[in-house]
Amino acid sequence: MHTERIELPAPAPGHTRALTVHTLGSGPRKAYLQAALHADEWPGLLVLQHVLERLIKLEQAGKLLQRIVIVPYANPVGMNQRLFGYVPGRFDAVTGQNFNRGMSVDPDAVLEKVREQLGSDAEHNDRVMRETLHQMALDNRGDYEIQALHSALLSQSLDANIMLDLHCDDEALPHVFYGDHQRETGKSLGDCLGFPVRLEEDVRGVVAFDGTHTQPWVKVAEATGAPFAEPCFAATLELRGSTAVSDELARRDAEGILAFLEQQGYLSDSGASPQPQAHDTVAVNVDQVKVIKAADNGLITYRKDMGERVEKGEHIGDIVLLDRDTPERVPVTAPATGFLFTRTVDYLVYPGSTLGMIASDERQIEPGQQLSF
Repeated sequence: MHTERIELPAPAPGHTRALTVHTLGSGPRKAYLQAALHADEWPGLLVLQHVLERLIKLEQAGKLLQRIVIVPYANPVGMNQRLFGYVPGRFDAVTGQNFNRGMSVDPDAVLEKVREQLGSDAEHNDRVMRETLHQMALDNRGDYEIQALHSALLSQSLDANIMLDLHCDDEALPHVFYGDHQRETGKSLGDCLGFPVRLEEDVRGVVAFDGTHTQPWVKVAEATGAPFAEPCFAATLELRGSTAVSDELARRDAEGILAFLEQQGYLSDSGASPQPQAHDTVAVNVDQVKVIKAADNGLITYRKDMGERVEKGEHIGDIVLLDRDTPERVPVTAPATGFLFTRTVDYLVYPGSTLGMIASDERQIEPGQQLSF
């Protein structure tokens, strides 16, 4: 294993932050895994420690067939944001930017750089794309610390064949996001992880870190008709809720990741196997997800558990009003029919705050939009 530390520009005198990057194995193909780009989402940090422990042993046994890069914490900037002991971690304190937004590579700029270099050889075209994307990440450091962070992360990941970004929700069933143009590989990943909810997204719209890795490939292919042998497969793994930090869950998720990497040809004889799931599989496009919003302020209580199917208009919870002369509740009804798979743990809610999400049977938003900021 080779370990590198990439220093970020010091934001103030006496402050230096760095990314730790572990590289294991060798070969022309590369898998990249990172955790806690949102620095307040911690289950992935523990999962990658279990993955790393297993990979070190597999490397020593000569069982790694390709390169695997692990960034055990993707956001040292956000991890240092403590406000009276609480780590906000989702937004940069200087610019207000979401750490998982705004870093995408301009696909038109990529197209301009590669158009004349592409031909009929799919493997040659892959090399051209990966070299171009890698160089663009290095060149795009920007002025702010968050831009330097994104540049450093993308310089390690944009040339990967597989990119897995580990996140979590407030309280949720485990679920996975991937491009709807990569449904077969996304299904394999979900099956290996045992994640019941699979959300397929149109990466031609607004993208997060995962879509940044696939959007250029899709748009260049559409614009040129050039063949590609193995465009990047990218996915976001939502590892349940923010408090789901345990060795038992982390070992299970690590097993699923290793099983997927073995299935994709990155290692052999790992002993890892696909994980069972406790719910029926639900695979929908992201535009079929309905976000449940609060209409009042107060304390939310739920009548429905995650994993239950709900009908539109069904009573699924209550907002307990705290500023009335006598106890009073406002019912929360399901805004769509479908599968309840997330709930908030910020129980003191306000008008417009997110109470949960339903994987529904119908389109709820325009394709290419993000569910939340």
